[in-house]
Amino acid sequence: MNLHQPPTEAEQVVDLASPPVDVVSTFCREFASVTGSNPFAWQKELFTTLLHGNVPQRVDLPTGAGKTSVMAIWLLALAEHSKRGMAPRLPRRLVWVVDRRVVVDQATEEADRLVKRLAEPGLAEVREALAKLCYLVGPGDNPLAVSTLRGEREDNREWSGNPTRPAIVVGTVDMVGSRLLFSGYGDSRRRRALHAGLLGQDTLIVNDEAHLTPAFGALLSRLADQIRGKHPFRYMLLSATQREACGDVFPRNLNADLSNKDSEFAKRYRAVKRLHMKAPTDKPKDEIRRLALTPNRRTIVFVRSPEDARNLAAAIEKEHDGARVPVITGTQRGYERDKLLDDAIVKCFLSKDPPRPDAPSCWLVATSAGEVGIDLSADRVITDLDTADHLLQRFGRLNRFDETEGEAYVVYSTKQIAGDKEEAKRLKATIAYLKSLDRTVSPERLREQPPPKEAMSMMPNLAPLLPWLVDVWSMTSINAGEWPSRPAVEPWLRGDEEVSPPETYVAWRKDTQELADVSVADVEEAFEYFPVLARERVKQYTQKLCDDLEHSSYLDRPAILIAADGEIYADNLGKLLETPHRFRYATLVLPPGVGYLDSNGMVDWSRRTDGLSEMELERYDVADIPGKRQRVRIPGDAKPEPGLRLRCTVEIVGEDENEEGPRWMYFTASVWNLAPPSQQFLQEHQRQVAGVAAELAQRLGLDESLVRIFRWAGEWHDKGKDRPVWQRAAGNHDAGPPLAKSARFNGRVLGGYRHELGSLLDAEAQLPQDFTAEERDLALHLIAAHHGWARPHFPDRAYDKMACRSSARTALESARRFGRLQQRLGAWPLAYLEAIFRSADAIASANTPELPINA
Repeated sequence: MNLHQPPTEAEQVVDLASPPVDVVSTFCREFASVTGSNPFAWQKELFTTLLHGNVPQRVDLPTGAGKTSVMAIWLLALAEHSKRGMAPRLPRRLVWVVDRRVVVDQATEEADRLVKRLAEPGLAEVREALAKLCYLVGPGDNPLAVSTLRGEREDNREWSGNPTRPAIVVGTVDMVGSRLLFSGYGDSRRRRALHAGLLGQDTLIVNDEAHLTPAFGALLSRLADQIRGKHPFRYMLLSATQREACGDVFPRNLNADLSNKDSEFAKRYRAVKRLHMKAPTDKPKDEIRRLALTPNRRTIVFVRSPEDARNLAAAIEKEHDGARVPVITGTQRGYERDKLLDDAIVKCFLSKDPPRPDAPSCWLVATSAGEVGIDLSADRVITDLDTADHLLQRFGRLNRFDETEGEAYVVYSTKQIAGDKEEAKRLKATIAYLKSLDRTVSPERLREQPPPKEAMSMMPNLAPLLPWLVDVWSMTSINAGEWPSRPAVEPWLRGDEEVSPPETYVAWRKDTQELADVSVADVEEAFEYFPVLARERVKQYTQKLCDDLEHSSYLDRPAILIAADGEIYADNLGKLLETPHRFRYATLVLPPGVGYLDSNGMVDWSRRTDGLSEMELERYDVADIPGKRQRVRIPGDAKPEPGLRLRCTVEIVGEDENEEGPRWMYFTASVWNLAPPSQQFLQEHQRQVAGVAAELAQRLGLDESLVRIFRWAGEWHDKGKDRPVWQRAAGNHDAGPPLAKSARFNGRVLGGYRHELGSLLDAEAQLPQDFTAEERDLALHLIAAHHGWARPHFPDRAYDKMACRSSARTALESARRFGRLQQRLGAWPLAYLEAIFRSADAIASANTPELPINA
């Protein structure tokens, strides 16, 4: 059994050794249509490289080179393969990974632009070529799935719904890395292997500003050596400040782009950026404030902490009557962060045009969060001292587009460089490096004279990636409570804690008070269908958050903690804080009014909120999105918006046991125009899943034996629903044909029974005689794992109560089967095959009643 078919004769004869001139000229035209700009020489070179199926692992580009265009270049190369009738030589998914400090990411803008431009008539050929790769996507439909950090595609699941569809995902190191290692932060057990399989196969991971996340870059390199499969993930480390000297760096040189001194690229490369090193002072904050208060056209000030940023912004506003100073920090809530791009003052820093001579002075104050992800450009940058890699990021926000002349001021204290500690040594090396630059920090000078490693931030200690670690992480059906000694993945994403301390997200929801009193199963279902989005979250360092909350006045307030492994804990805040390790990379959901949330989206835990008005409390909860999703409380709230589909209902216990309590109803937008039917019959559903599974397998190039396995597994995957207990739960009381889906489903009737295990009991005796042992294993495992169990086990409660002994035997063999398959295929290829099969089930179920997660 091979994972993929060999190339066809037609595919073998296609020669891409030297793409014809017309292919490159077509690329130039399509690139201009997609991006609005003609390609630079390096962009044309990257296109031809990708067209060959080669992905450079290190890409070194200066500030202003347009690196986010890598997305468009990958997409056009993928489309070119399809135009030629070739099996894609590039991964279908591109995952753009940004540093966790990103506040507003330019990658999201690029991804949004690609989707919008693809709909234009001039790109019909590209759109149709991409659609040919997809199942259930027509020539006139959008063939590109996009999931981003913010905006209308924020944290959606579009990218994982159809593995044949090209997709762009924008995520942080923590979001992407944890999912790649079968441990998605906040993912439920059902989704961990699904995400790992799709990220570990047929995926290109682009690590933006890779020098800021060296541990993650090292992890990608190790995984590239370990992950098997014909289409494993590939990676690209993208940076203007590569940490390691390496001969295999793309592009070899920039001569072609720099030969024309009047080109946009050359102008940005040689933009005037003067460096002013201030004399060391005992009071650097006062010196930064003195410089900042002096008016200039556009000034960005970088300071150490969010509190420093707020204080400096307030001082500037007080000194300059009428001034309004936006603040950018990593501890802002996503909702307020997203508004920054629409802020009139921030727009001044996003403009590529020279500022008018009579333009009023404007300021922007930021922590290190303003270093990355957003194309700011200022006339003046004032910054405290940091290591060279961080300062070079900040200088990149100065005269970025050669629209002005830039002045950079670096302020530092004598205390920072005193002593022999490692940090002081690196800062002294940074000062020496800056002084060697002859007062210029243009991209040209920085590329010709990169910083020495002694001036860079300290490399984290890297944990070895041993095979047994992958084995234990991939056993995703076992939760942390059942296996507390399983290593957490953050050391492999970030290195040691001293360099990258753990974080926790905080959100506020009006239903928290009542959800904290219902069963964990009900809470899990509510968050499964109504997940906490980036717009709702405030990022906090875990240790500081726990310390602040311990000393706050909110310990008796109800709270819900969604741990990194997806487990949910509901209690009062004081009780949750008794296990602080659970807060690492978790999401803490609080009632509105717990902590003071200011207009910048930053929270103060020491400030009491007793006197907040109803209007002030309302701004805490931003979970509902008009036209996208809505919660409705009965009684009390208005009706849901038209077009939204009910996903789940949570009943709250009344004060009196005999009294009916309120209900929370969770609605989200439906991708289908028609209302789902009230039920679907089992035989019809299994036939549909079998057909979709076989079609997906064929389109993804799986070999014929696998196509047959997928079809057979689809025909049997839900046979376990044909049990009296499951049919009673589905409301099928009249002995009619067995149902697969029902709008009246009551999961409590099941008592924990899992229909996948029941399906195995029936399917084992029906395996085709000509299946090999390995094919039998895979066919049964696809059935067992299609809701996230059987990795490796089923819990005892999942057994068919009418066949406990055979259920126990089948469950034990299922665990052994998982081990055999993982040994033969590898962790990621096995998870990938599961993901394809699960997608088939989801696609076939798209216009059917929603079942609860315990069905």
